[in-house]
Amino acid sequence: MNQWLRLNLAQKVIFTVILLLLCIPWLEQLDGKAVFHWTIFDYITAFVFLSTFGFGIEYLVGKTKSKKGKFLIILVLTFLFVLLWAELAVGVFDSPIAGD
Repeated sequence: MNQWLRLNLAQKVIFTVILLLLCIPWLEQLDGKAVFHWTIFDYITAFVFLSTFGFGIEYLVGKTKSKKGKFLIILVLTFLFVLLWAELAVGVFDSPIAGD
């Protein structure tokens, strides 16, 4: 609980959004008719992946002074995030981490 108090507002918002995003597949699976079935490993992977993305943007944007640099950082990280997410989800590039 003490660590939660040390987070700034942006970090608290990022953490809350990540948890809310992870509730979407969990709620989908509750009715028993879900098209996909996540294991605890899937939730942990998604949490780490989303946390790295969110807190990485927050950290790098905080270190950058120019608006152009901030925009470029957000653009590049979002592009990499989407590519890796697609690879984990459906295996666009047929790598060893490809999903089904």
